[in-house]
Amino acid sequence: MKKGQKKSLKMKHFENKSESFFREIRKVIIYKASSINYINNLQGVIPQLMNAIYSFEVVPESFSYKMATKTQNKNYLFELEVNFPLLDLSFETVDFCFDSFNGDDFAIVFQTNSDQLLFGNDREPIKVEFIDNKKLDNSGNDEYTIALSGKSIIKPKYTIL
Repeated sequence: MKKGQKKSLKMKHFENKSESFFREIRKVIIYKASSINYINNLQGVIPQLMNAIYSFEVVPESFSYKMATKTQNKNYLFELEVNFPLLDLSFETVDFCFDSFNGDDFAIVFQTNSDQLLFGNDREPIKVEFIDNKKLDNSGNDEYTIALSGKSIIKPKYTIL
């Protein structure tokens, strides 16, 4: 293209039809943030499962996911807020989670029935909190919540399973 020439724009058409299947979360895999470097996260390289430190099967109907796109200093920023219940109320599991979480040095992989997403890295770690939501009211609705939150300047990249 010569200097001063304008690039011609060609219209891009989107049919905007819904998918023919339902995507649902199946698993949350947690890594130490130090095991995911920034460049690999930028390139969408999913870490090996053998490097994970925790893995949770998830009930899709109780999974709450919010990924907000914001701007900061004229740059995009992606803000994650996720939570899901821990239904295993055994003393062993609860004690383990209290001792292991409530920190901000993690990276997360979300697996659905069709793809996966990596969020967090050694420069932009994710916070994992373990929250007591027991009602103790004979309702049968006792649970703990695992809440994940964090920010990243890296655009989320989905990879096919």
